[in-house]
This record gives sequence, C-alpha cells and structure tokens, in this order.
Amino acid sequence: MKNWLWIFLFVAGCQGQSGPVVTIYCAHDRAHSEQILDLFEKETGIRVEAIYDTEASKTVGLAERLRAEKARPRCDVHWSNEPLRSVRLANEGIYRSLPEGFAPGIATKWRDPQNRWCGFAGRVRALALDPQSPAGTKPPTSVRDLVDEQWRDKVALADPRLGTTGTHMAILKWAWGEADFTTWLQGLKENGIRIAASNSATRDRVITGEVWIGLTDTDDIEVVRRRGIDLGEGFTEEDGVILLPNVVGLIEGSPHPDEAEALARWLLSPRVEEMLAASSSRQVPLGKGTKVGPGGLDLNSLGNVMTIDWSAAAETLPGAIKDVERALLDR
Repeated sequence: MKNWLWIFLFVAGCQGQSGPVVTIYCAHDRAHSEQILDLFEKETGIRVEAIYDTEASKTVGLAERLRAEKARPRCDVHWSNEPLRSVRLANEGIYRSLPEGFAPGIATKWRDPQNRWCGFAGRVRALALDPQSPAGTKPPTSVRDLVDEQWRDKVALADPRLGTTGTHMAILKWAWGEADFTTWLQGLKENGIRIAASNSATRDRVITGEVWIGLTDTDDIEVVRRRGIDLGEGFTEEDGVILLPNVVGLIEGSPHPDEAEALARWLLSPRVEEMLAASSSRQVPLGKGTKVGPGGLDLNSLGNVMTIDWSAAAETLPGAIKDVERALLDR
C-alpha cells in the first residue's frame, strides 16, 4: 500500500469517531464520479463530502460557488469537467500549488505550467449523428461545414453559457481569431441552428430526429449507445480533435489540506483513469501506460489532437460566450 495511504489510515484511527473528512466540489457527472469517490472513502477511511453540479448549471455553478467562498473556503478539492474555468480560478488565487511529483505519468500539455492544476481522463468534442440521415452517411469533416446549406435547420448546439460548449466556443475563437469566429456564428444563425439546454439534450434532439447533427461530447453519445440506441459519432479533425480533460485543483486555505492531497493523488492515478475509460462515459486516459479496454478510446486512436494554449483560450472564454449570446441567443 502507498505510504500516503498508510498515513491517512493512521490518522483515521486518531481522530475519534468522526474520522478525517474531505470536501470535493465535483462537476463530473455524478453517475460516473460517485462510485470513484465511494471507493476512495472505503479504501482510505477518509469520509468524502461531495457537492455535485446540476445539469441546469453545469460546470459554471461550482466555479461561482468557489469564488463566493474564497475568503472562507469550504471546499478542499475541485474536480472540474473542463480546463478553462479551472485556469481562470487558478489565476484568481483560488487554487494552490500541487505538491511536487503529482501524477508524473501525465504529460505537461495537460497540466498548468505553474503547477496549480492537473488534467486527467478527457472527453472529445464530437458530432452526434442521426444514422438514418445524410449526416449519418457523410458527416461534416469540420465544424466550419455546419454553416453549409445542406445542414439548414438540422444542427443543434447546447447553451454555450454552461458546460463544455462554452469551452469549445472559446477554443474556436482562440484558434481561428475573432473575425472568422464571428463570421461562423453568423453563418450558424442564418442556417437555423437549434439551441438546446445541455449536451445531453442536444444529443436527444438527434435521437428523436428533430435534427441530424448535434455538437456534444463523446460521453453523452456513448452512454446511450450502451443502452442499445443507434447513434452515429463523428470527429471534426480539420483543426485537430478537441480533447477536454477533467481537472483537479486544490483549494487555497481549505479546511482539510492533507486529506485533499490524498484525494487528488487518487483522482490522478492510473487506476481512476482506467475506471473512467471502462465506464459508460468512455473517458480518454492521459497518463502514460494507462490501460484501455476493448471499445475504449485512447490518445493514439484519436489521430490529430489539437494542442491548445489553455491560458490563452481561457482569456477568450467570457468574450466568446458573449459573442455567441449576441449571435445566437438574442433573438
């Protein structure tokens, strides 16, 4: 057993009946994260108090809560489901530095250069495709193609103010530049883009046949495929596949710093990445040597993965969301 685990088992025996505790704010879907946190609790004796995001406030709600609690933190560990809001939280002094040697198998491209957060087990932005439609037989090769006449009134996008859709929009603005990005948004509006409440609602519009294409995440596609629903999947590779890692950050001034480090080490371990890769969310492990089972996704199978300057993309996030609001939501 790891040395840090023995330490906390000892601490658990010295702190009375209540034992050690750690509080985590978790934006990753509860259906996939709860079992991981329960296993950590069982194996370490550290009680986990988890606060989860709701679908209605996905990703954004917990980030705002952390800001509101900055002077008196209640959270120890932040498990975000995308990196850009974590970058912004780190820049605001809400995260503290990770100890040296955390997750050595995860490459620097998935980590903060200042060691305030670390990515793990990502999802890919993808197209959910109606297999009975023209989109299912010859899907677009780039999100730029979604403005083409053949897809008029047949494309759905989640509300970009929440979750990974906003992250995606910020990355596109960073990669393309403001002029190309705003022109593309105008093209989407003129082409009758449909706005759904969430990534899963976007996927569901494809399943019902309301649209042919939905811009979503791979986990939202995979979870219904495993229920036997026929749904196509496409990656847009012209600019590189966009892979969004989960992120772990330790909260500055948190109530339980030692327990927080133990939980962060657990989340960044190959074991947890393998659990997420094998789950119905089909996450993509980022750690070197992490095993992926049959039907899973790994970095090699994705081909050209976009290299993203997370800090620069994070700076574009508020502006990109405002651009999308003006172009697509102010109707």
